[in-house]
Amino acid sequence: MTPRALAGLRVLDGTQVWAGPTCTKLLGDMGAEVIKVESARRLDVARGEVNPRSGAGIYPDGDPQERPWNRAGLYNDRNRNKRNICLDLTHPRGVDAFKRLAAKSDVVTESFRSGVMERFGLGYDDLRQVRDDIIMVSLSSQGATGPERAYGSFGATLEQTAGIASMTGYRGGDPTTSGTFFPDPVVAVFSVGCILAAVRQRDRTGRGTYLDLSQREVTTSIVGEMVMDYTMNGRRWEPIGNRHRVFAPQGVYPCAGDDMWIAITVRSDAEWAALARVMGRPELAEDPRLAGVLGRRAEHDRLDATIAEWTCQRDAYATMRELQAAGVAAGVATQGHQLFEDPQLVARGFWEEVDHPEAGRHPYLSRPFKLSKTPGGTYSYAPLLGEHTEVVLREVAGMSDEEIRELTELGVTSNDPTAFAPVED
Repeated sequence: MTPRALAGLRVLDGTQVWAGPTCTKLLGDMGAEVIKVESARRLDVARGEVNPRSGAGIYPDGDPQERPWNRAGLYNDRNRNKRNICLDLTHPRGVDAFKRLAAKSDVVTESFRSGVMERFGLGYDDLRQVRDDIIMVSLSSQGATGPERAYGSFGATLEQTAGIASMTGYRGGDPTTSGTFFPDPVVAVFSVGCILAAVRQRDRTGRGTYLDLSQREVTTSIVGEMVMDYTMNGRRWEPIGNRHRVFAPQGVYPCAGDDMWIAITVRSDAEWAALARVMGRPELAEDPRLAGVLGRRAEHDRLDATIAEWTCQRDAYATMRELQAAGVAAGVATQGHQLFEDPQLVARGFWEEVDHPEAGRHPYLSRPFKLSKTPGGTYSYAPLLGEHTEVVLREVAGMSDEEIRELTELGVTSNDPTAFAPVED
C-alpha cells in the first residue's frame, strides 16, 4: 500500500459548503481520518434541498431520487475520504458527544459564523478542557474579531468585500465577480497549509493552536499588489478585461467552432517575433511602433483585432500546440465538459473515478498538487448521511450501546432530514 502522509491524524470536521469541506477533503486524500459532523436538522448546504424538484442539475441525470441528499454532486465531490455522523448540537447530549470525539481528535474544523461554536459550548476554550493540545480551525467569513465578525458570506460576496470584484470585468465596464466563487478553493488550500503548520508546531512543542482564518482576509491576500499600490501610491486598479498589466499583447481570442477560444500571452520581444512568424505576419515583428512592450501596449486594440482575425479561422487546439512549440504561452479556454478529455489533466491523473452507492460511478477532481512518495488518493466515496454514526461513537468516543441507543431515541443522531423539512402546501 502507498504510504499516506497524514496517516494517524484525526480531524473532526464541522465545515460545510465548499472551502472547509475541500480543505478537509485534501487532508483525507493524504491519509488523515476525517469525521464529518452534520445534523439531519441542518444539512450541509452542498447536499441540496431535502425535497428538490426533478431535473435539478446537481444530481446524476438530474434525478434526485428518494434520498437526494446522498446524490448531490457538489457534496460528493467535496467530501470523499470521510466518515459521516449525525449529531444535533442544539441538544446538550449532542454537545457532549462532540466533546468526547474532540478529546480523541487532533484537529477540529468549523465554518459557522463567528460565535456560533461558543454558543454551543464548543469554542476553543471549551475544547481545550477536554484536550489541552487541540488544534481548532475557524473558517468564518470575517474572522472572530472586529465590527463585521457576525457577517456571513458566500464566495461571490467575498470577491466583493475582499476587493477582487473591483478589478474584475471588461475595460470601462462595471466590476463583476468571477462566476466561480473563486475564494473558496483558495481558502481551502491556504487552510491546509495552516493546519499542517499547527500540527508540526504541536508535535514539536506540545502546544495546541487556535487558527482564526477569516475567509475575507485570506482572499484579500491574493490581491496584495493591488492593496499595496493603493496604499503607497493612491492608484486604483480598474478592470482590464483579459489583458495583462505588463505583458502585451495578451487576450482571449475567438477560434473556429462553437464558442471556442484561445488565450495568448506575449512576454518578450522574442515571443512577439515568434507569434508574428507563426501568424505568417513577420512584418509585425519588424514594425518599430511595436518594438518593446510599451509600443505593443499602445497598439493593443489594433493587435487584438489582427490576432483575432487570424485565430477565428483556426482550430483552437492546433493553434495552441503550434504556438507552444514556437515558445509562445497559449492555452485553449476549455469548456467545462472538455476538461475530462484535456490531455494534460488526463496525463496527470487529475480525474479519479469514484463509485458511490447511491450516485453511481463518476469522475471527480483529484488534488492540486503531486507528492512523489505519498501521492494521496481516493480511498472511499463521500459518505451517506449518518452512515458511520454508530461505529464512530462506539469506536472513537467510547460510547456504550446503551448511550448510543439513548441518543437515537432523543433524535440527537437522527439521519432522516425529512422529519425536519418544511411541510409544503
